[in-house]
Amino acid sequence: MDLDRLGVPAGPTGLLADVAGDDDRARTAAVRALRAAGGQQVGIVVTADDRDELDGRLDALLGVLLSLLGLTVVVAVVGVGTTTALSVVERTRESGLLRAVGMSRRRLGAMLTVEAGLYGVLGAALGLLLAWPYSWLTVAALGQDAPVEFPAGQLAGVVLALAVATALAGLLPARRAARVSPVVALGAGD
Repeated sequence: MDLDRLGVPAGPTGLLADVAGDDDRARTAAVRALRAAGGQQVGIVVTADDRDELDGRLDALLGVLLSLLGLTVVVAVVGVGTTTALSVVERTRESGLLRAVGMSRRRLGAMLTVEAGLYGVLGAALGLLLAWPYSWLTVAALGQDAPVEFPAGQLAGVVLALAVATALAGLLPARRAARVSPVVALGAGD
């Protein structure tokens, strides 16, 4: 009734079709059929094309975000390696004392490697604690009514990978510390 007062014609103004196939030939055939049924004046919007375009944009955005994540991991691994190396140098006497009271080279190296891995776990935990509210705020700022998901399995994999990467970064300084003789290490810094 309101459309009549606005002057909208009583005939159909749009067609909705569901294509059986999702390939380009099926879409082209569907567009031809709709043109034949509705005429050239009917506007046709192919939602599958819109979806493909949106998927492409999201894939590009995901690629950028994963690249930034990879760069962040590289910076974290270099930082942990440097921190562990400095820690080994600063704690030469402590390492020598541990070796003098009976700790084996292998155990000392393992202890320092685990310490480096814990740096990665701690960094990942802090990153997750900060990322959760920021992701919620981002979705809220965009005006979207989408839930913020917590992909626990994927995040656990990232935390584990970061722990392994940082432990590997601390492996070389730990091996260097384990090679120092207890006598030389206890005499360091005098």
